Amino acid sequence: MILTSILIALKIMLFMAGTEIEYNSVAIFLITISVSLLITSSIGMSKSKYKNIFISIFYILISAIMLVDVVHYAYFNSLPSVKMLNQASQLTDVADSVRSLLTLRNLLLVIDIPFVVFYLLKFEKAGKNYPNKFKIGIWAGLLVFIIGIFTFVNINGSINSIKLQELYTFHFTDIKNTLFSNEETETLEGNTKFTEEDLAELKERTRSLQGPYTGIGKDKNLIVLQIEALQSFVVDLEYNGQEITPNINKLIHDSSSIYYDNYYQLLGRGNTSDAEFVTNNSLHPSMESPTYTQYETNTFYGLPWVLKDNGYTSWAFHGYKKEFWNREKAYVNQGFERFISEEDYTFEESIGLGITDKDFFEQSIDYLVELDNLNENPFYGFIVSLTSHNPFEMPEKYHVLDIKPEHEGTILGNYLQSIHYTDKYIGEFIEELKEAGLYEDSVIALYGDHFAIQNTSEEIHTLMEDFLGHKYDFNHIMNIPMAIHVPGEDLGHTVSKVGSQLDFFPTILNIMGYENEKGLVFGRDLNNYEGYTNVTPQTIMRKGSFVDEDTIFSISRTEIFDHSTAIDIKTGESLDISEFRDVYEKAIEDINKSNFILKNDILKHLIENNGVLDFGQITVNRIQNKEYIQKIGTNTIDELTAAYNKGNKIMPVDISLTEDEDKELEEQKIILVNDQGPIPIEELADWTNLYNDAHILFRSESENKDTLFYKMKYAIPKSPRDFIVEINSFDEHYFITAHGYENLLLNTLGNNYTDQEILDFLKVHSLFGIILEEDRLQTDLVENIKELGTDVYIEYEDSIEVVILSDREGS
Repeated sequence: MILTSILIALKIMLFMAGTEIEYNSVAIFLITISVSLLITSSIGMSKSKYKNIFISIFYILISAIMLVDVVHYAYFNSLPSVKMLNQASQLTDVADSVRSLLTLRNLLLVIDIPFVVFYLLKFEKAGKNYPNKFKIGIWAGLLVFIIGIFTFVNINGSINSIKLQELYTFHFTDIKNTLFSNEETETLEGNTKFTEEDLAELKERTRSLQGPYTGIGKDKNLIVLQIEALQSFVVDLEYNGQEITPNINKLIHDSSSIYYDNYYQLLGRGNTSDAEFVTNNSLHPSMESPTYTQYETNTFYGLPWVLKDNGYTSWAFHGYKKEFWNREKAYVNQGFERFISEEDYTFEESIGLGITDKDFFEQSIDYLVELDNLNENPFYGFIVSLTSHNPFEMPEKYHVLDIKPEHEGTILGNYLQSIHYTDKYIGEFIEELKEAGLYEDSVIALYGDHFAIQNTSEEIHTLMEDFLGHKYDFNHIMNIPMAIHVPGEDLGHTVSKVGSQLDFFPTILNIMGYENEKGLVFGRDLNNYEGYTNVTPQTIMRKGSFVDEDTIFSISRTEIFDHSTAIDIKTGESLDISEFRDVYEKAIEDINKSNFILKNDILKHLIENNGVLDFGQITVNRIQNKEYIQKIGTNTIDELTAAYNKGNKIMPVDISLTEDEDKELEEQKIILVNDQGPIPIEELADWTNLYNDAHILFRSESENKDTLFYKMKYAIPKSPRDFIVEINSFDEHYFITAHGYENLLLNTLGNNYTDQEILDFLKVHSLFGIILEEDRLQTDLVENIKELGTDVYIEYEDSIEVVILSDREGS
């Protein structure tokens, strides 16, 4: 027990270092070690003769979870969700990439397991069958300590920081929300006021801007190359007297090319597939699941569809398994009419995941010729390469670069060899286009899908900084090259406006000379838009972060604005984060609106109704006449009926669990709290069926609200969206919405939230309303809250009423 406790403590410190714990590190360490000790001591106190086996199982599990967390964090800068288990089948396909992240420090989390298990089973004595008072005292002390520290962090407002960083708290919350979430009533993320004005603004953003390059590609074929892990630092790089990407450089600097040197990746959970999605649709990717999976059946109107409406035929090409990232199914609604996948290519040699770029590009020419011969109309070929995939391990015969000794065998040295190989066959592909007679009549675009080398360890960080001669920061990691080549046109221009894959669709569409008359875009035409631009990533950096021409603004893992950092790109100096609040809020707002469009399949509504959106069909809050909530005195069904007959549509009821000491929490019933005795929830369920236009406001003082509202979904068959739930803290929002309740009334009475904390919370989360103390009604807070689209209430003895701005003075 002592040995395992010491080893777990050491592993917790490794875990915290590997996941870069930023805030409340002492509290996080104490919680993790205390919970671990509580579990092992509970097992040790049991009567089972197999207790050492159970401790071994726990030790294996906690070690493995830590390793998975650290490896995932190294690649994605976030802890993994249990929702990602549906992608576990893809792990075998990227085994080499995962293996490259298994550094010695990370492997220390599991390398001792065989020895510890052997020791526990062979030498550690099981101890007494029954715990003595000392053991009980230790166990009780740990429990009290854990309760105490959670109480402390909850009081001082650090609980959200703990949930996002601490091992047990994060995974417990994640698993609970995954198991108990109601996907059919999934709530919208953020305070999304999607209005007619927002729709008009997006339509205006979608309209083509006239400029010197408008229409220069009209009626030409479009060939887009998405190159695996092509990162900007290799462009024009001369290494040890060798040009790393001579063919890409030639394309970029051709007098008929436009090069975009301030261009960034924009990914969600789907990595390469999300790069494809964002590029073709100009919508933000999902951070819940890969977008191709989560929104497979949505209606889209991206680049393939616009071109199809103008006579084009669109094919997608990728030399890997057609089901990977759900491409085979997703490509249909993306607008691709055929998918050329691994099964359509013939090859004997494999590198990394499969077909070599040599075979892939060579055979893709034959398919492009076939596509060109289908009819007299132009085509769109979307081509996704494969060979230059992490960990970039190439067969020795392809090690043609002379790598310096200090880079030999490193991820940098391997990457240079790999991308040099891919570059060679990009050059051959362009020459073969010429030989096939396709080159002159085609617009060719090329860009990288995402980073090649992440800052996954101090070793890699030092390696890259020494190599580049400067800090290897977010703006370098996410920077990918993009070029558009129009043979015969006098271009030869570099665009340094900050952009991302979000901007590709509007930019290329303007060059092709076609209008997007049915869809919506969030990106900008980088050639013609003259306003401010930035990139707002959600992987590597967190939602609300952004990179623009001058600044890297990074939200911390706690997701608290005041914990953010802002760095001047040119000088590396820290900046005052308060200067960037407006940009931060606009970033969140845009992402929330894009999520709204995806979750509600808005493009389907627009296309079916000729660009008109019936907001009545997609209103987030369906509850009307919400200005007045009539309280009832005795909390009975008869009083609810009487209040309804007087014209009231919203009435609060107090609910709780029976809290029978003889029953487990899961077995307890939901009741209406009443002085004359509890009223079964079934009576309220029957009442809501009779009065289906009434809305109940659930209030509860229960300490088990999570279980209460999970059970409530099944106790009353009506949709949770028809009810209102009172929450008494920010933290309750997390688990109440997980059960499908989207109409939340935040009661701030008795809390010590500052005005700014309340406003920040409401900007990210959409609420039914908020109850404020009377002394806050004379401040600007009420007006600021209403500007966010949230109603402010004040609670009286007999009612809860919306505050009217003009009446504040008399309140």
